[in-house]
Amino acid sequence: MSASASQMDYVLPNELVDGMIAAGGKKSTVSIKNLLLRGFYSGAILGLAVILALTVGLKSGQPWLGSLLFPFGFASIVLFGMELVTGNFALLPMATWAGKSTWAATFRNWAWVWLGNWIGTAVVALIMAISLTNAFTVEPMSAAMAAAATKAAAAAGDATVIKASMWQQVAQQIVDLNVLNVVKKYETLGSTGFFLAFLRGVVANWLVCLGVTMALVSKSVPGKLLACWLPITAFQTMGMEHIVVNQFLHTAGPILGSGVNFGQIILWNWLPVTIGNIVGGMVFIGMLFYSTHRTKVTNVLPTEHDEKLERELAAELGAR
Repeated sequence: MSASASQMDYVLPNELVDGMIAAGGKKSTVSIKNLLLRGFYSGAILGLAVILALTVGLKSGQPWLGSLLFPFGFASIVLFGMELVTGNFALLPMATWAGKSTWAATFRNWAWVWLGNWIGTAVVALIMAISLTNAFTVEPMSAAMAAAATKAAAAAGDATVIKASMWQQVAQQIVDLNVLNVVKKYETLGSTGFFLAFLRGVVANWLVCLGVTMALVSKSVPGKLLACWLPITAFQTMGMEHIVVNQFLHTAGPILGSGVNFGQIILWNWLPVTIGNIVGGMVFIGMLFYSTHRTKVTNVLPTEHDEKLERELAAELGAR
C-alpha cells in the first residue's frame, strides 16, 4: 500500500479485493465450533431485526420505516465480525479462485454457517413466538380479523368488542408472510414459482453483498454504517428473498400455526433462495470484483505494511 493510500479514509478497490482474498483463505480454516457460534449470533440478530421492522411498520402504519431500521442487524454483524452465509457466498469463491482455499473448504464453510444461521433464527423464532402469544395462550390476529370477529359477534347478539394486541398483529403478519412467501407466491406457480424465488434470491444477495462490500471500503464507523444501510434497505423494501431472513420467518410461521410444513418451506423457498443467493453473491459481487480489481501478485497475504488493513478486513469479512 502506498503512503498516500494509507492516509485515505477509504480502501482502494484493489486493496479491498486482495484483503478479501486473504481473509477468505483464513475463513476456510475456521473451526466448526466457531462457524456455528458466529453463525448462531448472526442468525439471531437478523431474527430480532425482522421483529423490529415488523413492529415499527405496524405501530407507525408506515412499512417503509420498518425497512429503514431493518439494516441495524446487518450493521452489527459487519462491526462485530460474525458469520453470515450470504456474504460467504461471495468471499470464499474469491479465495478459491486465487488458490488460497479449495472448493471442499468453501462448501464446508457454507454448510456449517448456513446451519449456524438457522439455529440462531430458530432460537429467536421460538422465543418470539412464546412472547407474541403470551406463552401460546392467545392466537395471532390482525386488526382486520379482530374487526371481523367483532362484527360476527354483534350479528349473533354479542356486544363484545374484540381487539388484537400489537403482539398478536405482529404474530399474524409473520404467519401471513410465511404462507405468502411459500405457498401463494411460489408453490402455486410450480416451476415458475421456483424460478421466481431463485431470481429474487439473486437480487437480494447482490444488494446485500454490495452493501457489505461498500461498508468495507470505508475505514470509519459512520461511513461503514451509511454505506451498508442503503443497499440493504433497498432489498428489504423491494421484497427480495434473503435466506437467513427467510430462515427466521419460515421457522416462526409454523410455530405460530401457519399450517405450512417444512417440506414445502425447503422445496419452495429455502432451496431456490439459497441457490439464488449463491449466484447473486458469487457471480455479481465475487466474480466481478475478482476479475476487475485483483492485484496480479503471487502472494496476497499481508505484508508487514499491510497487516493492520488485512486484520481489519479479515475481522469484518469474518461476519460474511
